[in-house]
Amino acid sequence: MAADVSVIIPVYQAQDSLERALSSIAIPDGAEVEIILSIDDGDDYTRFLQQCPQARLVTSSATRTGPGPARNRAVAAARGRYLAYLDADDTWSPGYLAALLPIARIEGCAFAPTMIEDAQGSPVIRVPEPAKDRLMLTDFARWGASFHPVHAAGLPRGTSEGPFWNAPAQDVMHAVEVFMACGLTAALLPDVAYRLRLGDSTVTTADGFSERLTKAYAAYDAALENTWAQTLFAGKSALNDRYMREAQTGESFYAFVARINATG
Repeated sequence: MAADVSVIIPVYQAQDSLERALSSIAIPDGAEVEIILSIDDGDDYTRFLQQCPQARLVTSSATRTGPGPARNRAVAAARGRYLAYLDADDTWSPGYLAALLPIARIEGCAFAPTMIEDAQGSPVIRVPEPAKDRLMLTDFARWGASFHPVHAAGLPRGTSEGPFWNAPAQDVMHAVEVFMACGLTAALLPDVAYRLRLGDSTVTTADGFSERLTKAYAAYDAALENTWAQTLFAGKSALNDRYMREAQTGESFYAFVARINATG
């Protein structure tokens, strides 16, 4: 049976955070919503089905495959006319889905600003700038942040395995492809936000991450050749390189982005 919306949640080492994520999902009046938990660590998450009756588990014999393949498995199992995305350690602000879904039904997709929070939940930066009601392609490069669409199912697929690549920043590439399918700009709902929670350890400072990210960005730019987004990831790569050169000791990537955008 089809649903109005399938919420895609990749789950990896999320026993402590998933309850918070699920609690942030407010189902709009009259909407049929399914929540797909794509388990990627082999742990038992059945207790969360009692908390959230709209949820179901998607499991696989393959584990620790990464967020891209986990999302692809969930998308393949989705029955919704529209897809929405939430990571197991993030949250939506109140009214998130109720705000985005009606616009996605009209335009094909809709986005919310991204609120970056530290490990304790305190705001680090909100992007893009307040009161902006259209998302632009330049926002992806300027802010270095991931934006999470609600969009019609069946928009362009990134690889033969599904819409998400198996590489760093694959959620950004997916959002860019959704954005391009919707037109030159996309609706941005400034009164709600996707709340991205940073962990105690920052993946951007892990050994070899910068090199893997640079390689992924080059592959994304190659895939976008001959489109009006073909140099986007070159700009994001430059921002990542600048972070590696100029970040202060212990400064997260998003704290760095907030600082350089404040100082120019």
